[in-house]
Amino acid sequence: MKNGVKRKVQNVWFKEHQWLRYSVSEDSLYCAPCVLFGRNDSIKEKTFIRPVTDWTNISGYFKRHERSDSSHFRFVEMADNFLRVIRNEKPSISDTLTSSRDLQIGKNRHIMKRIIETLILCGRQNIAVRGHTEERSNFMAILNHAASEDDVLSKHLTQRTNAKAKYTSPDIQNEILKIIGRTIRENIVRDCNKSDYFAILADEATDTSTKEQVSLCLRFLEHTDNGLEVREEFVGFLHAHSIRGQALATLLLDTIDEYEIDGDQLRAQGYDGAANMSGKHQGVQAHVKERFPEASYVHCKSHCLNLAIVHSCKDASVRTIMSTVQDIAFSFDYSAKKMDAFYNEVDADILTKEELDGRRKLRTLCETRWTSRADSLYTFRVAFPVIVSALEHLRQDGDDKAGQFLAAISRFEFIIGLVTTEHILQSIVHLTTYLQSKSCDLVEAVRECKLIIDQLSDERNDDSVWDALFDKAVTMADTIEVLPSMPRRIGRQVNRANHPADTPSQYYFIAELTGRLLDNSDRFQGQNLIPARLEWLTAECIDKLYETYRHDLTDNQGTFNSEVQRWQRRPNL
Repeated sequence: MKNGVKRKVQNVWFKEHQWLRYSVSEDSLYCAPCVLFGRNDSIKEKTFIRPVTDWTNISGYFKRHERSDSSHFRFVEMADNFLRVIRNEKPSISDTLTSSRDLQIGKNRHIMKRIIETLILCGRQNIAVRGHTEERSNFMAILNHAASEDDVLSKHLTQRTNAKAKYTSPDIQNEILKIIGRTIRENIVRDCNKSDYFAILADEATDTSTKEQVSLCLRFLEHTDNGLEVREEFVGFLHAHSIRGQALATLLLDTIDEYEIDGDQLRAQGYDGAANMSGKHQGVQAHVKERFPEASYVHCKSHCLNLAIVHSCKDASVRTIMSTVQDIAFSFDYSAKKMDAFYNEVDADILTKEELDGRRKLRTLCETRWTSRADSLYTFRVAFPVIVSALEHLRQDGDDKAGQFLAAISRFEFIIGLVTTEHILQSIVHLTTYLQSKSCDLVEAVRECKLIIDQLSDERNDDSVWDALFDKAVTMADTIEVLPSMPRRIGRQVNRANHPADTPSQYYFIAELTGRLLDNSDRFQGQNLIPARLEWLTAECIDKLYETYRHDLTDNQGTFNSEVQRWQRRPNL
């Protein structure tokens, strides 16, 4: 291009059209925005999409390029936006899309957080997640209530889309619950592995779908700012295909490996007293001990006490008393007519009403916790005159069942058995409560068990105690005009043994208590190493402790004995 034409383009046309962006090379002229941002198929802007080399009609080109319907203005705007983005004066398209995506991610996380919080609330409060219909489930009711104060959640729940896109379908609920459960379990296992030693607790039962479920718990010590804290955590249900000892033991051991629990730190295992769990050869505890020899089997002492009572109450007379009390309690509890008769008699007997201390009903016997039967038997004994009067009125009204109940309890053998059994159970209620407390000390528990056993042994040999019970039974019998009598005895009986007592005031045995409650008590003596209990340690006890825990000790017995004696000599320890 000649210099004159170039100068003319620069000096004339560029000055007249300063809002245009043109660039002049040596032999061509082009519009930079149109070339860079225009399309090749643009008919109207074809002149300046490609550089112009024909200078004869350059004015015409400019006029066509400046028309109001030209796309040149849009291309100039695009060029301006490009320069502003390069200069960081405005965000780019990718940045804008990213910001929009971040905003959507934030909204989705907020929605998921509220859904997860609702599921956790249902689990923590033991509320069923679902209802008769999904729309009216407890989960949706709580979530909709939360949405009333949350615009983001409300908009999400009201949008027209399928349930899976809302993250509220049953499948997604179950998936979230599994993730929550796995996270909780991993945290528990991590804390357990940090502790020095731990114990496993397991029990099996059949659920409503007739499947055998084994519950597994971990018990361990955790170091906190306030010292040591005992934690007992549930880690999951295990589906058992067989309840044989070998199968259950394999299930537990495989689960320990699957959950990555450090089994080398296992020092105790606690199950119930069933043969498949507690068997010495084929029980779960025996198979677990083969792999982890230091895992001592400890049966729940409260459960042992309960089993001791159950076995001790297998005597026919005691079973008859329990069955009669249970039948009468059920009969009064489920019959409005009998309850009205009972209320009327209680209101008429002022002394009995005061002694019942606000009790207005006969209490049925618990099928599993036998020590809780003490309160039921106490209520029945105190209300005995009222029960007899109510049954007499019901019999007069033609209630044949009431007549059968009246005949069953109007015997001195029943009365003396009721008084004796209620007295025995009342004496061990405190022990049961203590054995079930969280602060239960194993050494103290064994000591309390020994005290109860000694107390029952002394009472059995103390005529004054049993004479007092006999007098109480005679007083009860006098109220219904029943004379004291001896239990029936015969020379030879095939189906059951003769009554073991010589008089009506002698009855009971305690061998079951001794055999069950004092088992494995030597291992519990380790708690005497606590500074407050060092005074209880004797030379014999120290030797037993070393022998029991020698696998966990790095020193020999002489060093262990010297160290314990040094502790005992330090008064400020």
